[in-house]
Amino acid sequence: MPSKNIEGVDPACGVWVDARTGDDGNAGIPSAPLKTIAKALELAWHQGKRVYLCAEEFEESLLVPGGIEIYGGLHCNDNWRWNGEAEKTTITAPEGETPLSFHGGNGVVILEDLHVIARSIQPSHTELAGRSSIAMNTSGIPLYIRRSTIEAGDGAPGASGDAFENDAAESGKPGNFGNAACTSATVLGGTPVSNTCGTPDDRADDSRGGTGGTGGIASGDDGTNGVPGESMNGGRGEGASSRCTAGEDGEDGANGVAGAGATGFGWLFLEGYTGPLAGDGAPGKPGQGGGGGGGGKGGMGALMCPFANSAGGAGGGSGGAGGCGGLGGIGGGAGGASIAVFAGSASTYFDDVVLKTGRGGDGGDGGRGQEGGEGGPGGSGGILGKASGLNSACAGGHGGRGGNGGHGGGGLGGHSIAVAFAVRGPDLKNTTIELGEAGVGGRGGRTAYDGGDGVTAEIYDIEQGIGQ
Repeated sequence: MPSKNIEGVDPACGVWVDARTGDDGNAGIPSAPLKTIAKALELAWHQGKRVYLCAEEFEESLLVPGGIEIYGGLHCNDNWRWNGEAEKTTITAPEGETPLSFHGGNGVVILEDLHVIARSIQPSHTELAGRSSIAMNTSGIPLYIRRSTIEAGDGAPGASGDAFENDAAESGKPGNFGNAACTSATVLGGTPVSNTCGTPDDRADDSRGGTGGTGGIASGDDGTNGVPGESMNGGRGEGASSRCTAGEDGEDGANGVAGAGATGFGWLFLEGYTGPLAGDGAPGKPGQGGGGGGGGKGGMGALMCPFANSAGGAGGGSGGAGGCGGLGGIGGGAGGASIAVFAGSASTYFDDVVLKTGRGGDGGDGGRGQEGGEGGPGGSGGILGKASGLNSACAGGHGGRGGNGGHGGGGLGGHSIAVAFAVRGPDLKNTTIELGEAGVGGRGGRTAYDGGDGVTAEIYDIEQGIGQ
């Protein structure tokens, strides 16, 4: 290894990489180095050699197999000698990508004299919402890391849940007019109107206004109740000594329940971190249809209907349909984590290493639910024509307003963890840990529905849910 060879390493021992002067078409020897670590790993894997790196910066997202040894901090212009503690080789990657991942092959991976940096993700880069900054990630390959700094940046804030800023849910249709008096022995009231809320095959969210009461010769019939709802809101038909009554307005639909805020830890994979989902708000209930208006009483004679076979009173107007319930707001996304090393089930050994983390991303706020639709107005009662001695039929009631959709739950705040593991805790020797802060949970409909804050821990046991 370079730190043990003052005069430099034997050129035959490995594959050599210089980002400034190298070329991936070269042989990978000190006098003709490669340009990228990715190409060096390919050759080293097939040739069973080590990888030697100049003390420069490399921007690559690398998948390293087991059994590979990587040595950095070398002075390319001085016979590839080790620079001592003064300089390291920096390996970084674009925002949202892990610089070093370890998978496949057999044996321990040895890393020396590296500064591995997972970049912070800028909040303005919304296309990376919820992405994590993870410097190293191993699916089970043992790691031995010496004289290195492993640094994670800030995780990205979680995406805010979609909200409905402008458009309310579908409004109810207006009720139909009742038929005129003196047109039949039994005059029909206004026919009912329905609001299917855009889902004709699902009757659960329908609203229907009540039918207008029929007009008869001796009395008018009652209007029917609007649905759904428990309110008996149909108007009364006209009797011998009482006038008809209008249909009453429908009840407003219930608001949807807010979605639950995200809690828990989430899941770490070789591909990165996935936070738990916040709950979406439930849709609001449709408003009840307005009740149908009561029918009128008819009759034959002066100032009434001229013919016995068409002496029915006017029909009542039907109730307006209720408005649709608003759709629920979408739950906020989890904030991205800041994790220096995800060890999984692998054994990890750190000697003279600095582990740094940034800030976990804040959880996204839940989206506001959609407003419920307005109820439709009731239809007018039937007219009298020239039968001035009769009374008008009564109007249908106004449909109820649809309930607002529930607010989406808040997203989980991102974690800030130096080493997260699933089976074997890390072996730390002369290791310094510098922690950032965890992200704050996103806001839900109210405090009870906010997302949980992230975890801050130097060492975190994922299976036990215990941090140190």
